[in-house]
Amino acid sequence: MCGILGANASLAALPMSTPSPLRCPSCASNLKAQDIDTARGLITCSYCGALMNLAASPSTPGAPSGPAFTPRPEVPLPPRIRIAKTERGIELSWRWSTPVLFFLIPFTIVWDAFLVFWYSMAGSSGAPWILVLFPMAHVAVGVGLTYFVIASLLNTTRITVAPRALEVRHGPIPWRGNAVFERSHVEQLFCKRKEKRGKHGPYMTYELWLSLRGPRAVRLVSNGLEEEQVLYLEQRIESALGLADRSMAGELPR
Repeated sequence: MCGILGANASLAALPMSTPSPLRCPSCASNLKAQDIDTARGLITCSYCGALMNLAASPSTPGAPSGPAFTPRPEVPLPPRIRIAKTERGIELSWRWSTPVLFFLIPFTIVWDAFLVFWYSMAGSSGAPWILVLFPMAHVAVGVGLTYFVIASLLNTTRITVAPRALEVRHGPIPWRGNAVFERSHVEQLFCKRKEKRGKHGPYMTYELWLSLRGPRAVRLVSNGLEEEQVLYLEQRIESALGLADRSMAGELPR
């Protein structure tokens, strides 16, 4: 009996080993529990944003034995999106016009009409200069709204996937975002969802992003597309470029 007690006492005196914390291979920071997504098989460092495959980390508790991510099902051609073969390659395009314009056009007309009325009255009555300068912020809003409405009525976005380049163009009304990316610099495409606040509450917007060498990521398109539309664009462009799909940090849930 004494021998048993002595053995137990010796065991209790031994130092208990604690597991060392997992560290990010990119920034060496300790990984947190919320960084590990076992459902998707990913680890995302909350400090530097580095993305790791959970299946490739055998020391990680709860690491799944299956694939590192769940492939997306094939997305059929959605409304508004057109695809065509050209001399340069594959062209994906869509017009900006949406039903929202039925509400935005009358609002813009009323806004601009009020400003025209204000300045016509101020000019005819010899109003003091303060009344002329007071609505300048409203003038800036009116100009921006009018330009946006005209662009939304006339513009088309075209993404051309050529053997050596990926090109995005908006027109005929000039708009920011036109760009050309060399094929060798494109590593992956992925989609993001962002929540925004509007007059009638929160709503979702969807964007298509490029992961380039560097590493760096740039937004490719973001003008009024739905979830299935950006996913379709991602799949078609990746297929045309010969890129295998993989999980990316911050992308739409699979």
